[in-house]
Amino acid sequence: MVSIKKILLPTDFSESATAAYAYAKELASIFKSRIFLIHVYEPIAFYSEAPIGMPDLVDIEKNIYASSYQSMERIIDQHFQAEKSEQRIEKVLIQGKPFLEIIRYAKEESADMIIMTTHGRSALEHILLGSVTEKVVRKAPCPVLTIRSQTGFVMP
Repeated sequence: MVSIKKILLPTDFSESATAAYAYAKELASIFKSRIFLIHVYEPIAFYSEAPIGMPDLVDIEKNIYASSYQSMERIIDQHFQAEKSEQRIEKVLIQGKPFLEIIRYAKEESADMIIMTTHGRSALEHILLGSVTEKVVRKAPCPVLTIRSQTGFVMP
């Protein structure tokens, strides 16, 4: 019997990311799993001698963290109320390269499954931007369930 006790649920707060929430919620209910809702934000480059009038990058980064934390709270309140009351969902906010940190965290926590959406980018967008989901699928230490986004899918 397959045992899924830890589900990693990456989000970038996009509309398409919501497609994975229902799958994570249902599987967590069936297997009595814990959900780790994870968001990875990229660091801002810091310069030691910023020109006068340049915004304080430390404050900007603090605002990004606070905004991301609030967005995660909103997702949990809207989609995971039962899991929140049963303490089966955990917020994880990490700074770094998204695909690397998702894979690292999955290994560190011994995740049994990662559930994430594809954005359905066009071929040109895919070449220019790459795909976090594709990189996670290739390198993940556990199975990855990918959910096709229903918003904005462009046929190649």
